[in-house]
Amino acid sequence: MYPALSLINLLFEILSILILVDVLGSWILASRAQLPDIVYTILALVHRITSPIMEPIRRVIPPLGGLDMSPIIALIGLQVIQRLLVSVLIGMR
Repeated sequence: MYPALSLINLLFEILSILILVDVLGSWILASRAQLPDIVYTILALVHRITSPIMEPIRRVIPPLGGLDMSPIIALIGLQVIQRLLVSVLIGMR
């Protein structure tokens, strides 16, 4: 059971980091900085990975005063789901 717990924790940690990278990337892109093409490619890939998580939240909760709250809500939601999955797996032992 422990490899499953490690895998779940790793996946949720990667998703959380990708959401943070997406947020930082949107700030970088908004600044119109001249960046190498590889940076744009990586940011586009990260956005494609995080979009399925973020877009449903954005449809329900629009930006408040220009501030997008969806990353915060997504990170909290991911933590809740991760803890539930881990507790269910531990309870199955």
